[in-house]
Amino acid sequence: MNIKSFALVAGVLALAACGDNTPNPELLKGANFVAAGTGADITLSFDANEMRVNGQVVNLYNGSYEVNGDKIKFSPFASTMMMGPMDAMQTEQDYFQFMTTVESYDLSDGRLTLKNADGKEIVFQQVEPTTEVIEETTVTEDVPADAVAIPVASEPATAE
Repeated sequence: MNIKSFALVAGVLALAACGDNTPNPELLKGANFVAAGTGADITLSFDANEMRVNGQVVNLYNGSYEVNGDKIKFSPFASTMMMGPMDAMQTEQDYFQFMTTVESYDLSDGRLTLKNADGKEIVFQQVEPTTEVIEETTVTEDVPADAVAIPVASEPATAE
């Protein structure tokens, strides 16, 4: 084997050893991420069964996404409409606008980087899901058997 053939074979083997660097979209399913924003952290969770996401900045939000290799596209998000501190509200507005422009992603070492065509990006850190345990309390009230429900008027009282 001459030196050129050896170099060619070695080069092909080296490239094959590198493998495919395309992210595995299956790794997004059921994954939870958080990014630091001005005034509020941004959470992003991928549903384990459907191509849906949800999270919270100030408001809770949800939407869908499509992924093909390292390309990803998010639908516009639906969200609750609560007010919060102005800097957190601005972070939320910027985030929602950015997410509709995202075109690609990279998921490595527990970091999710979302990028748009303008080179803007947001980096999330993968986190374990949290389970909030709420103590269940039963409230009972003695109501007389002959009690009658009286409807409450829905019209405001007028001044006479």
